This record gives sequence, structure tokens and C-alpha cells, in this order.
Amino acid sequence: MTNLSKHIRLAVSATFVVVAATGCASDPSDVPTASQSPVAVTNAPDVVKTGVVVRIPAIDNNFRPEDSIAKVGDTVTFVNKGKNDHNVLPKTGTEWGTDIDGLKPTESYSYVFSKPGVYPFYCSIHGTSKVGMVGTITVSE
Repeated sequence: MTNLSKHIRLAVSATFVVVAATGCASDPSDVPTASQSPVAVTNAPDVVKTGVVVRIPAIDNNFRPEDSIAKVGDTVTFVNKGKNDHNVLPKTGTEWGTDIDGLKPTESYSYVFSKPGVYPFYCSIHGTSKVGMVGTITVSE
């Protein structure tokens, strides 16, 4: 194999690694939109709402903030402020979360938690339950 062939293979391999590593990075051109199409709020059974709304924007390839805090009865609202579709799936269980097809840009999904706990979630379009677009909601009394 010639030195030129080795250099070409090395360049192609390096390019692949860079593309793979940056595939789920933030897109600096993401700009939140002013209008939002609401999606129905789902509530845990027998919960008294506090009137507080905790917003978690889904900006392409990231939830911001990744870790959020809410209280029992607060409305937790995920808003797609990116350019791509996103979904919100709990790491365990099916009590809350969006459809697998998720939210189109500007749509939102809300849920009112009735029990304290730590609720990990993710977007299966841009990751898995362990890596990629992941987040956590910590709900207290």
C-alpha cells in the first residue's frame, strides 16, 4: 500500500470520527420560536395543581436545562424549540411522556406529577435512555 493510500484512509477515518462525534451536538442556529401549539396536558390521578409551570425546552439534541426541579402539583411542560421533531419518554414506565412520534417544532407536552421522586427521561429520536438527548426531573413535596 502506498503512502498516499494510507493518508487517504487515515483522512477518511478521521472525518468519520469527527462527524460521528458531532452528530448530536448543539446546533447554534437553533432559535426558539415565539408561537407554540399546545398539546393536551395529562395529569397524574388525584393531584392538586399548584399553578406553577416548569418549562423544559427541547432544543435540537439537548434538553435545557438537562436537570430540572419541580414540586408535586407543578405542571412540567416540554416545549420543542428546535427545528426537528423530538419526543419525551420516561426511562422507566409509561405513566407519562409523548408518543414515539413526539412533538413537532413549536408543540408542547405537559404533565403534573403526583409523587416526589427522580424522573429520568430522554428523546429516542436523538439518543437512548442512557446517552444523547437525556434529562432528569426531580420532584419534591
